Amino acid sequence: MINTLLPLSCASPEFNHSPIDPPASVRHKRGVALSNYLWRQGSTINISFSDITDKGKDYLKKEVNLWQPHVNLKFNFVETGGDIRISGKKDNSGNWSRIGTEAKGVPISDPTMHIHTVDITLGALNHAIRHEFGHALGLMHEHQHPNHPIKWNKEAVYEVIGKLGEDKPSIDANILDPIDSKYIITSDYDSKSVMHYEVTPQLTTDGYEVGFNEDISEGDKQMIATLYPPDPAPALR
Repeated sequence: MINTLLPLSCASPEFNHSPIDPPASVRHKRGVALSNYLWRQGSTINISFSDITDKGKDYLKKEVNLWQPHVNLKFNFVETGGDIRISGKKDNSGNWSRIGTEAKGVPISDPTMHIHTVDITLGALNHAIRHEFGHALGLMHEHQHPNHPIKWNKEAVYEVIGKLGEDKPSIDANILDPIDSKYIITSDYDSKSVMHYEVTPQLTTDGYEVGFNEDISEGDKQMIATLYPPDPAPALR
């Protein structure tokens, strides 16, 4: 399971804001995915919600569907018992998701994803939904790409992220430790990926930074389309 921290710049409001159109994405062809947990090509993934209002469900569906045009999968929203079960329960567990088909091993009574919907800005909420559903499709953290250029100031990371309630093992697992390259499919590192955490200069030894990525990048779209390529067009007779 992957836990996702709230952006360092996150502030407040509620989950009842009117949707806004995201700015245009930037163009990159990059990404990283866990190969063992990809969904079967052309399959239908049932998605259900719990502890979320009808308005919230509509908003989540809209955000989840941003991935739909780029995958050879069908998203089918159901009332209960989905393959992916998204919870909005106010339990302070933050944002997290099982990776791809890892969700199949979760008891049907339990969620496979949680979205934190309390005291969160609209931009942070958009990022959380898009990011977590990227995990649900098999994508991993971009800042843990084996070839990332980030020179972490580890003590600063432990101090700053620790104040958000994360312990060292969690910080290592979700931020600092590169993913073993033998378990993943990669293309070039993408600093614009929605799967990338915000990186402020204080967290690096050389001032390197990555901004808050609210949008699914062009690199994300191309990477996920590589993982779930469209079926070949039928031959003309």
